[in-house]
Amino acid sequence: MFDLDPASIDNLLQEGARQRGVTIYAYRNLVQATAIDVGVTFERALQVVADFHKMPSGERKVLVEQLAILEERAERYGLSVAKFVTIMLGDDGGGSPADSDSSAPLTPSPQGELHARL
Repeated sequence: MFDLDPASIDNLLQEGARQRGVTIYAYRNLVQATAIDVGVTFERALQVVADFHKMPSGERKVLVEQLAILEERAERYGLSVAKFVTIMLGDDGGGSPADSDSSAPLTPSPQGELHARL
């Protein structure tokens, strides 16, 4: 994502407020509260919300359904969705665990983590 200039911020706030039928002030407060809750900047929260609402409705629906499944599964293990997804995908630069040879022996790394020796 890129940094937003003041004109872009104003445009996104006006568009978001119009779509929701609220004042720009109320929408700005909603985005700011969300940013604080999540621990990101106001601009980042505004970008994410705007991008989400620009998605075709079918894509939004699929994304929300997938997120609900991830939340449910993560909750089973007492994990956040972020930690659950990191474990599922591995923390090896984004590769999928399915990409590795599951029959390879595991060896400990210097940090004590187990890795497949290929």
